Amino acid sequence: MKEKKKPGISQCMIVKNEEENIRQALSWGKGIVAEQIVVDTGSTDRTVELAEQMGAKVYHFAWIDDFAAAKNYAIDQASCEWIAFLDADEYFTPEDAAKLPGYLKALGNTDWEGILTGWIHLNNEGKVMAAQSQIRIFRNLPGIRYQRRIHEYLRVNGERSVKMADGVAELSIYHTGYGKKEGRKKSGSGRNFRLLQAELQEHPQDYELWGLIGNEYLSADDLGEAEKCYRKSIALMPEWTKGVYDMTTSGTWLRLLELLTVLPETAETELLVLYSQAVECWPEEADYDYFMGKYYVAHDAYPKAQQHLSRALGLLEKYGNAAKSAFVSGNVLKTYELLAICCFNNGNLAECVQITTMMLQEDFYLMSTLVLLLSAFMRDPGTGGRGQAGAMDVAGFLGGNFYDFQQLKDRLFVLQAAQGAGYQELAVILRGTFTPEELAVVDRALDKSGEGQKENAGKKPERKKRAVLFYSAVESFNCFTDILDQELRKRGYEVFILDLNHPSAEDPHSYKNFMAYLSQGANLAICFDALGVREDLTPGIVDLWDQHQTVIVDILMDPPLRFHPALEHHPQNYILYCCDREHVEYVKQYFGQTVPRVYFMPHVGVLSGINPLAGQKSYEERSYDLLFCGTYYCPQDKLAEIEKICPRDSDAYHLYRKTFENLVKDSALSIWKGFLLTVEQLGWEIPELVLKQMLYGCDSLDWASRMYQRERVISVLAESGLELHLLGRGWEKHPCAGLPNVHHIDDRIPYGETLKYMADARINLNVMPGFKQGTHDRIFNTLLQRSVPLTDSSGWIGENFTDGVDIALYDLKHLEELPGIARRLLSDQELAERIIENGYRKAAEGFTWGHCVDWILEAVTL
Repeated sequence: MKEKKKPGISQCMIVKNEEENIRQALSWGKGIVAEQIVVDTGSTDRTVELAEQMGAKVYHFAWIDDFAAAKNYAIDQASCEWIAFLDADEYFTPEDAAKLPGYLKALGNTDWEGILTGWIHLNNEGKVMAAQSQIRIFRNLPGIRYQRRIHEYLRVNGERSVKMADGVAELSIYHTGYGKKEGRKKSGSGRNFRLLQAELQEHPQDYELWGLIGNEYLSADDLGEAEKCYRKSIALMPEWTKGVYDMTTSGTWLRLLELLTVLPETAETELLVLYSQAVECWPEEADYDYFMGKYYVAHDAYPKAQQHLSRALGLLEKYGNAAKSAFVSGNVLKTYELLAICCFNNGNLAECVQITTMMLQEDFYLMSTLVLLLSAFMRDPGTGGRGQAGAMDVAGFLGGNFYDFQQLKDRLFVLQAAQGAGYQELAVILRGTFTPEELAVVDRALDKSGEGQKENAGKKPERKKRAVLFYSAVESFNCFTDILDQELRKRGYEVFILDLNHPSAEDPHSYKNFMAYLSQGANLAICFDALGVREDLTPGIVDLWDQHQTVIVDILMDPPLRFHPALEHHPQNYILYCCDREHVEYVKQYFGQTVPRVYFMPHVGVLSGINPLAGQKSYEERSYDLLFCGTYYCPQDKLAEIEKICPRDSDAYHLYRKTFENLVKDSALSIWKGFLLTVEQLGWEIPELVLKQMLYGCDSLDWASRMYQRERVISVLAESGLELHLLGRGWEKHPCAGLPNVHHIDDRIPYGETLKYMADARINLNVMPGFKQGTHDRIFNTLLQRSVPLTDSSGWIGENFTDGVDIALYDLKHLEELPGIARRLLSDQELAERIIENGYRKAAEGFTWGHCVDWILEAVTL
């Protein structure tokens, strides 16, 4: 006899590394549900600990690349009649949670098996982005289980859909993981695509899977592949799907329509054909008209746009948003604003006033809406045509319905809107409401000044030169920042340095002081390795830069495969510099749409004038024969980190290890080209989306290959008997660390102090296997400290330097020659000093941080 389930609700969830969300995820159910079941699939943070502290029953499930299996395991642990299955980044409000027991009791012995609820997506600022519907509450019956590895869905006995009661109007689940940052975090490993591909191999004619893979391509901005997948999905859809409202039927048509509306080559006739077919099959879907309306607004076809937007709002009002109309319902105010714009441009001023008035009743401080309302009043003969008298009526209307003109904030807001609309009569009236003292402040805030405004009419005010730099946990970058600070100030810039390590508010580089500085604007910000645009370090920083229209210059000191999130999501005014031409090629190949401004800029060095020791000692008097400044890690330890992103028995692990073998065999290969070669050798065809995500996982390979070559170079020199000094962490683990001619100077020296050691060495070694068409700053620092750089070469170095003239080169493929090269440089002082002088002159005249600033300012064109 089957066990009877006890009354109440079992709250279930599967989790992995959700310590930021788990408290809220479990809080909404307290006092509402009878039990809370958390199934952990491999967390490495405090998720399990926090869940147990909150009284949840925690179970562990070994991850097998199958969301349905994990969720069904959670269901198997549930003992109550009903299940509420929400993710860790989802919750009910207290008001809606309190409704659940009564709602379920009302269903009683009916044949309803589940409840359809609203599903509200919030962005990172907590604003609604879209509104859909989901079935997350269902009876705990043996036949109700999830299907499919990813984008799993409920089925009864594996055949039919769950019978759902419509609770969308009464209950809503809020989803906080809808922002871009969270989406990248969840799909950044290629997991979604990999699981969908596995499903597709088993079900190649599954229209739903083709549509879901299209979504993955769309999220990666690969619009061409997304379009192909959506069309394939539509071609495979059975006839019975027509009229079924969900994300894989009507939603697939919608995403294809949305995609085509933004592609410049799409003909209007093609859109109309697709739109007509979709509307015929799904006549209750408002989003089709919403996107058509947006398309026509973008093409200034306002009469057509007005028809579609009006129809979209009408459909939403008539049919609601249960399994449909997600974008209209999530962007109602935006839809009305677009409709008001259409009315204004079509001459329907009364309707424009009616819509904008309604919107301001929802939110008084919608600046663009108020500007549009005032523009309509200004064009209308009854108000704008009556000059000052009409403006007085408008002011009375605004003061009587929306704004308290006793408040400085409201007067200033409306004044700004009047000036934005060009409604001068209204602006004059509003200016008369300010005291002289207030008006002085207002004029400064609006960059206006009474008579000065008349005198300077038509003149563009000179923009102040204001820049932001950054301190971070990377000590070398902090040294570069200090030098950039000096160089920018020489060129007339005010500079603020923000410390990303979050110092106290009193610290001169604190976030508080940064915001005060930024309130006066900033033309330029310069960062290294994306450390000024990372949302995880400074939440909201991207929107902040966009708000101030700041130009962000990001200098990548390392390969771009480490920085995919920043390359996908960054401020609008973004300029990227790479220190290797192959890195530029990489960015253009995979991020051409999101990073249109990417340039090559060689590394530069610190001018020896900053280091008083540079060149003080003669070549023969220096303390060190051969010096290498840098870190060492065991290559195999770095290689072992691949297991953190993929299992040892997986195809991905095999690919990464095979790539490392290729890099070892051919030192001329970069990580990127080595990876592509390995894919070709294996005969694999990997979609570009997955390829990008796997390249993002090559960080361990980058470290392992660099350390491998670094280990080889030091070993060859050490075993030759040459005196060798090593400055940096980890060298005590090097295989040659115990040799009497190998000396470890120190673990960690500040970057600026390192220059003094470089100036006290005859030869400074450099190993740069990651730069095949670029440079490393160690070369230029060596020359500018008047020492000999002994380095492996690159395509760019071969074009700009000459071995034995202004640089000393060796070949990673012929390391047996390296000790002889070093001995010659140590014994032939004349040769060494000629290289130093020629190289110093070349570096000082073309490759210092001063030159770097000039290159940046030329590109920024401020």
